[in-house]
Amino acid sequence: MTEFEINEQTYRIGKLNAFVQFHISRRIAPIIPTLIPIFVKISKDGSVTKDVSGLAEVMTPFAEGIAQMSDESSEYVLSHCLSIVQRKHNGNWTPVWSAQNKVCMFEDMDLGVLIQVTMKVIQDSLAPFISGLLTSQASSPDSPQIG
Repeated sequence: MTEFEINEQTYRIGKLNAFVQFHISRRIAPIIPTLIPIFVKISKDGSVTKDVSGLAEVMTPFAEGIAQMSDESSEYVLSHCLSIVQRKHNGNWTPVWSAQNKVCMFEDMDLGVLIQVTMKVIQDSLAPFISGLLTSQASSPDSPQIG
């Protein structure tokens, strides 16, 4: 399980099952190219909020891609990603999301935190899949050879 901090709070990511990973991948496919610079920034800085000018540069295409997602798709991605996240609270791990009520369990988690947590889940759960796609595309021949 991956642990990380946002705003001095410690979070832990569980595992998405393969079918949910697949369905999330389908929904975010149009914005995958915009996620790569964000993933690079997160891995360099540990957070997307440290460099405001750099944040604006990488977030603009991502925000445009998110704006084009349907409400159903965006809610699917957020709720499924958040459903596998726990936060350390009073020494115990507590789920951050109630899937049944479709509500965040912590009042101090605003949209900015929810998006960052979701991005970490996507990075943790889907980065190998996305990387595999990019690698297989780069290594495949431009056109098939016909004998």
